[in-house]
Amino acid sequence: MDLFKRLCVGSDGDRPEMAYSDSGNRSAGRTDYCLLLLHGLLDHRGTWSLLLPHFDERFRCIAPDLIGSGRSSKPALADTPERQRYSLTMQAAYLREFVRRLGVEEIILVGHSLGGGLALTLACSEWPDGPRVRGLVLIAAAAYPQPMPGYLDELVGRRGRLLLIPAVQRLLFRTGVVQRLVRRTHRHMFHDPDKIPEGHDEAAIDILRSKGIFYALRESARNAVPEDVDSFPERYRQISCPTLVIWGKEDRVVPALNALRLEADIPGARLHVFDECGHLPHLEYPHESAAVIRDWARYQL
Repeated sequence: MDLFKRLCVGSDGDRPEMAYSDSGNRSAGRTDYCLLLLHGLLDHRGTWSLLLPHFDERFRCIAPDLIGSGRSSKPALADTPERQRYSLTMQAAYLREFVRRLGVEEIILVGHSLGGGLALTLACSEWPDGPRVRGLVLIAAAAYPQPMPGYLDELVGRRGRLLLIPAVQRLLFRTGVVQRLVRRTHRHMFHDPDKIPEGHDEAAIDILRSKGIFYALRESARNAVPEDVDSFPERYRQISCPTLVIWGKEDRVVPALNALRLEADIPGARLHVFDECGHLPHLEYPHESAAVIRDWARYQL
């Protein structure tokens, strides 16, 4: 059973809810580290399911579904300018409110893919009255300008507009097109398809049946690249918290060379690269990824 909580992160006139899991209630004792785990585009908090069991009671792990993803609200945002809908700036604002309402005082930002870009956005921008960011973990992070993967290009283009029509959605599910696309996309992200977790495809397909999901994903893809993408990496040199960069050497989504760029651009950053690993180290090597994070936290924080 998928157990999760919900928290309102909007104002009086706009009240979207963020679904999340939180290991903080499993121990009455004080935790040493609080991880805020941010998934990527076309993903959900379930992406952390294999990683989380490898953290002990010293770690509080909070894994939200970003607004527009998973079991969180998927608002139309009709009153929001098109360029801002589901942008990193918008998601960062919702996350700041989410963290404020949880009452967290210190966090370690952990972001994968576009979630890594979101973690960098949070770390490199003003956060009035926010928690102390103790550390930053970037897993195959979208941190530099690059061509958009083909499956995202299709989502943004004319085919993506067709997905907004309910009758087209029903037809694509009935004929198995959506199911095949999900499985093909997942196999592209793994170096070893045999390591795709049981139920991984089915969970993604089930979420794609949610009302408003295709609109939210399309807007997220359209606005995934911030307007200041070319100059934003200059801010990385100002990051002062300990940073860990994790990558798969055979990543076909975000080039592994970007790991070396982040290591060079962020002062004191530590780098760990997994051989024979694709875009999802935390799913292909969950035990090893958790061990890398635990050791880094122990000796760097």
